[in-house]
Amino acid sequence: MKAHSRWYNDIAKEINLHKDILIQKDQKKYKLDLLLRVAERVYSFSSRCGQCQIFQQDISQLTQDLGYLVHTPKEKRKSYFKTINNIIKHLQKHHKLISEGHYIGIGMTIGAGIGTALGAIFENLGIGTGIGTAIGLAIGVYLDKQAKKEGRII
Repeated sequence: MKAHSRWYNDIAKEINLHKDILIQKDQKKYKLDLLLRVAERVYSFSSRCGQCQIFQQDISQLTQDLGYLVHTPKEKRKSYFKTINNIIKHLQKHHKLISEGHYIGIGMTIGAGIGTALGAIFENLGIGTGIGTAIGLAIGVYLDKQAKKEGRII
């Protein structure tokens, strides 16, 4: 287990407290698992990234507001999700992290396109698209597993 700072431990405790209180549907709705993973990643980069240090304050505020989030106006909830998305974008752009299933989606899309082209050449679109998608899926799964081994998944 990785050693964490007091900040991260407090954030994790607060999020887990809300996980105990909220029903499963609300836990998913407010992305508590994602928020916890994002907090861990922000903490791991905060010693070398000034923006991540600022995001630590944002995450602290988000976790403090979790108790009121269910009863707040829609605009406040939009702000909550926008903040999480901004942090994720930063982690992806500046720290080269990816979300889970990133390469699977890309592989299937490219595979379907190539498969359609091959299907047109061989005059059977269904088989070509199916084979292309399957190959793209296999490559995507491989690249996602490799990224997970390297610790690049948010």
